[in-house]
Amino acid sequence: MSDLDVRIADVERFLQGRYPSVGDVELLAGGAWSRAFGFRAADRSLVIRFGTHVEDYEKDRMASGWARPFLPIPSVVEIGEAFDGVFAVSERGEGDKLDELPPARLGRAIDSLLDSLATLEAVDLPGTGYGGWRAQSGDASSTTWRDFLTSVPDRDDDRLRGWRERLSADAAAGYMFERAQRSLEASVHACSDLRRVVHGDLLAGNVLVSTDDRISAIFDWANALAGDPLYDYAWLLFWAPWHPGIDPKTIRDAAVGRFGESGLDERLFCYQLNIALDSIQYKAFAGLLDDLNDTVKHTGRLLDGL
Repeated sequence: MSDLDVRIADVERFLQGRYPSVGDVELLAGGAWSRAFGFRAADRSLVIRFGTHVEDYEKDRMASGWARPFLPIPSVVEIGEAFDGVFAVSERGEGDKLDELPPARLGRAIDSLLDSLATLEAVDLPGTGYGGWRAQSGDASSTTWRDFLTSVPDRDDDRLRGWRERLSADAAAGYMFERAQRSLEASVHACSDLRRVVHGDLLAGNVLVSTDDRISAIFDWANALAGDPLYDYAWLLFWAPWHPGIDPKTIRDAAVGRFGESGLDERLFCYQLNIALDSIQYKAFAGLLDDLNDTVKHTGRLLDGL
C-alpha cells in the first residue's frame, strides 16, 4: 500500500547513480507500506525499499544494532529521499520465508525462532512508555502497557484514515471488534508491565530461514513495540491455525520456560485479543474481505474458548 508507484526502470536509473556495477534488479514482495526491490552492487546483495514513512526505516536501522548470534538482523546501509518519498538500502537476507515453509520445516524453524526471541528479550531498549517506539530515543506514547493494549479503537493516524467507516460496512466484523475490545478491557488487569523489545510482526515474510532450518534474518521492525516480550509468543499462537507447522503446545511450553506458569494464559489471551483487534482494523481498512472474515471467525473461537 505504498503511496509511491516506483518501477524497475526508475529503480535502475536511481541505483546506477549511487552504486557501482548495479545488476539483477527485481521487484520483491514488499510490506504494506513499501515497494521493495532486490539488486546487486559489485559483490553485495542488497534490498532497496521506497515509501513515505521514514520512521519505519529508522527503526530498522536502530534494530540492526542489536544483531548478534541467534538474532540475525540485516544492516541498514543508508536512508535518504527519492521519488517524493524516502528510501532505505539494506543488506539482503538469504533464505526461505518462515510462513511459506512446509509444516515439517516450519516446526524446526520455530525452535530456532524461539532462540531468537530469548535473545531479543535481553536487548536494552532505551526511552520510556509502551507501544510503538520511536528511533532513536526508544520512547513510546502510552503511559502503561495496559493503556497500549486497549487503545486500538482510538487510532486515527494517517495510515489508517477512514478505518471506522470501512469496518462499519461489515456488521459481523464490527460486532466482533466490539466484543473483543470489551473482553480485553475486562481482562487486561492480568497483563505484565515488562518493558522489552517486541517485534510484533513475525510472519508476513519478515523472517527468513536457512537450508538447515535456522533463522537467517529478521527484518521489518516498523511494528516493533515496547512491552511484554510474551506478546511475540501470543503472535505465533494467534496465527497458528493458518500455519499447521506451528505447534501451540511447543509455543506455550517455551513461554512457560521463559516466563513461568503464573498468569501466563491470561496474558496470552489478552495479547491475542489485541492482535485480533489490530488485524480486524487493518483488514477492514485495506479491504481484505476474505482475510477479514477468516480473522473474525478465529477471534470468535478464541473468545468462546474453542
